[in-house]
Amino acid sequence: MRQAANWVRGWVEFQVTGETPEEFLNLCARCDLGFWKPRKVDGSTWVCRVSFLDWPKVPPLAERAGCQAGLLRRGGLPGLVWRARYRYVLLAGLALCLGAVAALGQFVWAVEVVGNETVPTGAILAQLRSQGLRPGAFGPGLDTRQIGNVLILDIPELSWASVNLRGAVCQVVVREGVAKPELVDETKIAKVVAKYPGIVTRVAATQGQQMVQKGNTVAAGDTLINSYVDFEEPVGYNGDMGGITVRAMGRVWARTWHTLTAAIPLELEAKLPTGRAVARWSLEVLGRTVKFYPKGSISYAKYDKIASYYTASLPGGQALPLSLKRVVCREYQTQAVPVDPEEAEAILRDRLTRRLEQVVDGGEVLRTDWKLDRADGLLTLTLLAECEQEIGLTVEE
Repeated sequence: MRQAANWVRGWVEFQVTGETPEEFLNLCARCDLGFWKPRKVDGSTWVCRVSFLDWPKVPPLAERAGCQAGLLRRGGLPGLVWRARYRYVLLAGLALCLGAVAALGQFVWAVEVVGNETVPTGAILAQLRSQGLRPGAFGPGLDTRQIGNVLILDIPELSWASVNLRGAVCQVVVREGVAKPELVDETKIAKVVAKYPGIVTRVAATQGQQMVQKGNTVAAGDTLINSYVDFEEPVGYNGDMGGITVRAMGRVWARTWHTLTAAIPLELEAKLPTGRAVARWSLEVLGRTVKFYPKGSISYAKYDKIASYYTASLPGGQALPLSLKRVVCREYQTQAVPVDPEEAEAILRDRLTRRLEQVVDGGEVLRTDWKLDRADGLLTLTLLAECEQEIGLTVEE
């Protein structure tokens, strides 16, 4: 650290010659003149270093000690500037570089998002971009507090956000809120109906009039738990005590049967490359694009576009808003090719299995039967599944 400070403030190496050069060193110490690297050349000559600003004090002290001080060389940043004082192009380039660094330091080079788990980073960056916070934005012109407040309002899943602008890097720290539990408005009248047809296996009615028992067969839309509760008359009472209307609540399970179908063509179009391709280069700097190719569209009728990015980064891995983009357009032709029946059947089985999991929604699959057909250029797979699942669906009246 001391060496770096000495280099920035600059130093002068000089030679002291006289009968008593040690007296000169004592004078420097008494006058609080800092020197370092003293070196004795012979009995009457010493070599030392002082800071660039302290050099004018050296010759008078040397005369007081009966010695002579001669400058040997200058070092550090001031010495470098001194040696280049007549190299105007070099000095202009140095000044231009320092000015460019100072100017570019006022712009945002990278935006980092930390603290999010379920909210996608891309959604947060898109919202920030709509407010003007993106690579290339002018840092002093950003209202970071307002940006954080708007971010919370536009993304309800976030409970807190802080936008910290540190030099050329903007760090956005967010905290996700706890999801609110779904509240049931019991003042709204509702009944529980069957979502699928089936045979009832279990009923757990917590509120309302239970309309089915275990073993009953129901169709889709039948009432399972009614909203109207009929009061039971006591023994010996011949009148009607009426009832009350409530919001029916409860769960009903049943054995169900589902038929799902999926199909795939026996012939598909495959891409065959022709070998012709066109490459286009562009440079993206601070969100701006500089194109290195002429205007005009691609003459190929069918082609794939493949983009590659070469982004500059700092030694620590921090990406810079400077990317070289290469887009290659490769021409292709299509040709009908037969589909492997075994691979097609495996694809259809996987698709139907995932669809059945969505239909059952946490229930149990008791039995499955598969039927494969080939007709009209299609490979059709049918799934017959027997399941036990919850079929209750709350419908407000």
